[in-house]
Amino acid sequence: MNILSESITKHVNALSQIGNLGPLLENGFTRPSWSKEETAAMNYIRDVAIQNGFKASTDAVGNLFLSYGCEDEKEIVQIGSHLDTVVNGGLFDGGAGIIAGLEALIAVSKSSRELKRGLELVIWRGEESGTFGVVFKGSKAAFGLLPATALESKFGNLTLREAIILEGYNPEVIEKGQRTIPQEKVDRIAAHFELHIEQATKLERDGDDIGVVTSIRGPVNYRISVRGVASHSGATPMGVEYRQDANLAMAYMHIELDKICKDALEQDNDLVQTVGVINSDKTYNESHLEVYNTGFTTICSYSYFYFNVRSSNKEFLGSYTEKALNLIQKVASEFKVKVEVEKISSSDPLKEMDPYLQDITEQAAKDLAYKVQRMASGAGHDVQIVAQQKKSNGKAIPALLVFIPCRDGLSHNPKEFTTDEAIAKGANVLAKAILNLV
Repeated sequence: MNILSESITKHVNALSQIGNLGPLLENGFTRPSWSKEETAAMNYIRDVAIQNGFKASTDAVGNLFLSYGCEDEKEIVQIGSHLDTVVNGGLFDGGAGIIAGLEALIAVSKSSRELKRGLELVIWRGEESGTFGVVFKGSKAAFGLLPATALESKFGNLTLREAIILEGYNPEVIEKGQRTIPQEKVDRIAAHFELHIEQATKLERDGDDIGVVTSIRGPVNYRISVRGVASHSGATPMGVEYRQDANLAMAYMHIELDKICKDALEQDNDLVQTVGVINSDKTYNESHLEVYNTGFTTICSYSYFYFNVRSSNKEFLGSYTEKALNLIQKVASEFKVKVEVEKISSSDPLKEMDPYLQDITEQAAKDLAYKVQRMASGAGHDVQIVAQQKKSNGKAIPALLVFIPCRDGLSHNPKEFTTDEAIAKGANVLAKAILNLV
């Protein structure tokens, strides 16, 4: 059993024609959640799977399940990922995992092994928050975890509710908090894998082929609004007794936040933090035109920034976030401005991925003479939603995330790229690991 890069190439070529923004991969892609483009990409994978003996089904919200040998209440080994993209993103975030998963499961299904467990490829709808502002939409909906408020989130002129209906599915299950994967099926999931491009440069820099992920950092996201007082930039003297400058206060907040982050890292805490947006969320600005009430001759009266914190340790994440927000308030007080803190979203970290799946996957890579390392994931993925689901016996679904390298670590970027050879290596590792389970 050897999955060749030629098998990967045909899928890359097919998906490169769906949601593409130009004739070249580097022109980028836009396949929004619950769009015609996302559906078309899913349908291509569905048709290939059916041609290879798999059965297709969708749940009430449009997640796609491609199953082989899952009859007679057998346990199931799954591979999952997504095919939607951010706006002007790349082909391989999600796409690489689906292609590798498809080829891995086809290879296992055609092996001489008599399968004791069924195989299933899961394509989750709407993983990216880049459309509708909500992450893990399909996987959360499958387990009854997507809040009903998400249905009113908008992308362009469409609400998420409208987008789901337009693609022929039923948002009422989300509104009612109903799960689409019943507990009986959760109990049958023996293992769940996801393969993904690393979205960073460690594998590439280290010259390794495979990353076996040990944990996934959980993010918490805030919008911090800073309100000062507009006054004449020339006539108003310097100093906080005269000026309530929102921009200056915000700048000091960023500096102080960086200092406490460095202190936490020096104490060996797992942590990353980012200020990714400053006054530049177009959708938010449409209803907050005050952000534009500034200029060369005006001291800024209103600014905002988005603050993202991630850690693999839930307890530390909570205590650090509290410390950061208190620090923001302290700086605001020093500069005599007001602060409004809005929590936008959060996801719990996954402190440890399944140890047994880590072991067999690392060994599979070594058996194939691939260079492999264990590493944490700084980004969230659908697999962490699956891994947090409990079976009737109280145990979590065994789950593992596997990384392959991507060029320059780029992701959510038109230049996002990984090679067909890298995807093939990931597929071979998945197939070999799964043979230990079926």
